[in-house]
Amino acid sequence: MSIKSNMSNTSQYPDSDGSGERLSLAYEKLSKIPRKIAEKFSKTTTILDLSYNDIKDLSFLSHFRQLNTLILDKNPQPDEKTLPSLPNLSLLWLNHCEIDNVQKWVYRIRDCCPSLRYLSLMGNPGATSSFNGNSTLEHNDYRMMVISILPQLTHLDDAEVTSAQRVQAKQYKHTYNIGQTPFNIFESVGRGQQMSRKASQRRQRKKEQELQHRKENESDS
Repeated sequence: MSIKSNMSNTSQYPDSDGSGERLSLAYEKLSKIPRKIAEKFSKTTTILDLSYNDIKDLSFLSHFRQLNTLILDKNPQPDEKTLPSLPNLSLLWLNHCEIDNVQKWVYRIRDCCPSLRYLSLMGNPGATSSFNGNSTLEHNDYRMMVISILPQLTHLDDAEVTSAQRVQAKQYKHTYNIGQTPFNIFESVGRGQQMSRKASQRRQRKKEQELQHRKENESDS
């Protein structure tokens, strides 16, 4: 799904489709939305493109009650705590926003955006991807974490959420006890994998000891 901005870098006015349903304020170097623009367009806008700005406080979005599409790409480190309730939001892009703790965002999205179907977090340090040099295992853990918290998603980043991934995410949620509050899922996964390796090593040592014991008994007899 692609939303193209027709906004020039020097424009001082919003790019609207005429009906007021689609509004672009991309590339405007904004840290907040001008009040006059919010008052004029908030009641009719369903698609809002705010990419390539410097917006950290998102609380003004509470006035855009009809939003179903929100593009926030390239806004460095927006504050997830300021995201208001957006009950009609279906698509949210937060690509390349320098987000370190993706999990906090995912929990906030769960609480504020119950209708969300499309979510993209690509290019953020906290969104593990093979494109970022992460392993396949880390990328899979990331997808399972997001899908387990947001099971209604149909697309995550650049890929569709499959039925198999939904089933795996349910198991993942149970295994790592993903509940109501954020925690470091990747640290928990690491501990789980470490415990599994240690258990395997203990079983191997036990087998070796039993084998050695049998050999000693055979040599004595």
